[in-house]
Amino acid sequence: MFSRKNKTPRLSFGLRLSLIYTSVLCFALAVVLSVTYQMVRHIAIGRDHDLIQAQAGQYKALFEQGGINAISRYFNQQLGSTSEQMFVRVIDRNNQIHFITVSHPLWKIFDQKNTNLLSRVSFDKAHWDELFREGVTGSWIVGTTSLQPGLYLQVGRSTSESRLVLSHFRDTALRIILPAIVLSLLVGWLMTRSAVLPLRSLVETLRRILSTGDLQQRVPSHTQRGELGELTMLFNRMLDQNEKLIQVSRETLDNVAHDLRTPMTHLRNATERALLDSDADREVLQEALADCAEESEKITQMLDLLMDMAEADTGQMALKKEPVLLSELAGEVIEFYGFVAEENEVELKNSVPPDLSVQADRLRLRQCLINLIDNALKYSPKHTVITLAGSASMDTVELSITDQGIGMTSDELPRIWDRLYRGEQSRSTSGLGLGLSFVKTIVAAHGGRVDVQTRLNEGSTFTLHLPQQQAL
Repeated sequence: MFSRKNKTPRLSFGLRLSLIYTSVLCFALAVVLSVTYQMVRHIAIGRDHDLIQAQAGQYKALFEQGGINAISRYFNQQLGSTSEQMFVRVIDRNNQIHFITVSHPLWKIFDQKNTNLLSRVSFDKAHWDELFREGVTGSWIVGTTSLQPGLYLQVGRSTSESRLVLSHFRDTALRIILPAIVLSLLVGWLMTRSAVLPLRSLVETLRRILSTGDLQQRVPSHTQRGELGELTMLFNRMLDQNEKLIQVSRETLDNVAHDLRTPMTHLRNATERALLDSDADREVLQEALADCAEESEKITQMLDLLMDMAEADTGQMALKKEPVLLSELAGEVIEFYGFVAEENEVELKNSVPPDLSVQADRLRLRQCLINLIDNALKYSPKHTVITLAGSASMDTVELSITDQGIGMTSDELPRIWDRLYRGEQSRSTSGLGLGLSFVKTIVAAHGGRVDVQTRLNEGSTFTLHLPQQQAL
């Protein structure tokens, strides 16, 4: 036996919208035509009633002047021009005919239908009946009114004209509805095809991404506005964020793998030396453990920096912004490095205005200053000055760190912000090569930027530019 999967055919979203649009349009058209038909019918029936009442009023006036004989003389005079669609008779309460214009089947049908009609007729109000017979011409309206107690006037009129008008109206309505259904299907399909174009593009883009794994695929932008246009834009932004996250993750893993080799090798070498030296004394073992602790600290520091930078690059870093007095923050960092600066015979000078402040994450901004001052101390010769200064303009608050150190060449400047990059003159000093990258990332997370001005063997000035709207 062979098994086969049966897939239930499903209507596409665009076709379902077209059918819904067509159904709503047809329903609305049917309602409009029905209401219009009832209005036309009401007008036609009202016209027939008005004509019968006018005739009945004329006959009642004749009756008041000369009785039934006056009505009879009137019809005898009008015999040649009497309408074939108007039928008149006068009867009493016993249904005995006192006058009749013509013996028409109408009266026989009418008497069979209304055996107790006369008992329901009031003196001042007409009673109406509508009779039908097969064919368009076989329908009438009969109005019964009282001439005097016990004597009644009945006027019947053929409604063939009105029914013919209504019949033409129904035929016309049918001729309108059928093309309208076809036209609404076509228009609905064209409208929904245009409306769901962003959705189809989105589906096709997802299929290409899933089949090829190419995260650079994007949904083509359309001129369409509204929710679907916004959906396309947000979806592309989400793809940009995902691609950025993946790229940052790859770069972070590459950087970690690259820079972990050296400290891990040192750890392994220190451990092997201690294990292989069977005659090692306590001092040698302590030195090996100290080397292991130092390399472990470097690894931890590097991983923490890389994780922080990855969070900032992807916009996931949570910044706890608060008012920060830059002079006070600079003083804290100078005090933290006071012993190192004194040991290196370098002066740290705080020239930041005391009232200069900014809305920022105090801890992250402190880390930026620590990295910049740490670099400046490494590359500053003895008897030089490292100055922290600040200023405010209309758009930004600026905080600068100026040293009188070795400076950099023009070839090095474009690469100093790269992760794990270390210039030729800095390879002899300790460090991870992540400090400047970290500074740039944190400042960018605050919505600012960082730049540098440098001269070889004369020093460098790093300046942080933070948005003024965040300043107090």
